[in-house]
Amino acid sequence: MWNLKNTRYNLVGTPYGAWRVGSWLTAFTFVALQAYFCAAASAQNVSDGLASDWVKGHASRVRLVAGRSNGAGADASMIVAGVEIELDPGWKTYWRNPGDAGGVPPQLDFSKSSNVAGAQVFYPAPKRLTDKSGDTIGYKNHVVFPVLIKPVRPSEPLNLELDFSFGVCADICIPAQAEFSLAVPQGVSLKVPEDVHNALGQVPRAGDKKQAGDPELLASSIVWDGKEPHIVLDVKFPGGAKKGDVFGEAPPGIYLPMARRVATQGSDSQSGRFVIDLREAFDLAELKGETIKLTMVGAKGQSESQLVLK
Repeated sequence: MWNLKNTRYNLVGTPYGAWRVGSWLTAFTFVALQAYFCAAASAQNVSDGLASDWVKGHASRVRLVAGRSNGAGADASMIVAGVEIELDPGWKTYWRNPGDAGGVPPQLDFSKSSNVAGAQVFYPAPKRLTDKSGDTIGYKNHVVFPVLIKPVRPSEPLNLELDFSFGVCADICIPAQAEFSLAVPQGVSLKVPEDVHNALGQVPRAGDKKQAGDPELLASSIVWDGKEPHIVLDVKFPGGAKKGDVFGEAPPGIYLPMARRVATQGSDSQSGRFVIDLREAFDLAELKGETIKLTMVGAKGQSESQLVLK
């Protein structure tokens, strides 16, 4: 049986996907991502991106790909990489939080890389996957985890060294691991692979980065006392609430049960209600006062919000 608590990564990553390597991270994450999309819209006459050989495993294969942003100034040094997984039919792999039924979240370790100041890993919007073992959160068929790389010395080449571990599951679950090395030259325009660009567009957006079709947290309430402690979430899903879902994450080491849909207002309604049953939590006291992250996935977009559990 997998450990149901959120996995605390033993590398430099966290279950929230933030790679805390250097003080540049927070600003770089949002500013550089926005700059990348602006540059991508005007990119012309660039060479094909870089790609490692495929590493084949049980019911899957994986590779490391990379290109370079065509932004101006400091943004021109940004490397846009991606870890691409292809899965056999019927098999799945996991999001950063694998869900109530447990699983193996992806772990990406770039610490052996040279001329790399830090790496920010992004996770495209996942899906709820239900089978006889219960509910998990992840992907089927194909997924790319984008990674924004900041060099220490932008005027010099860099070498990406990645130790990557993940899980693949069908009737059985199999841990998998692969190692990659990819040299990124300086002074060469390298096209960001299309699958990486598309995956970045599927990353949940927060704050003022939200777009018109992204879900929105309308209201929330928390009941701590009594026999049925719970969190209620009312979410607007443009395109229809029936196709929407909500995934919650607590800080590392704290287990938060998955949200369950309890109501949708009519067949065409954009409003859906979800409940997190805190009776399933291991320790209510450790949840009080914490901030949880809510990832909301709809038919027309995806977004993130934070909720303080007061």
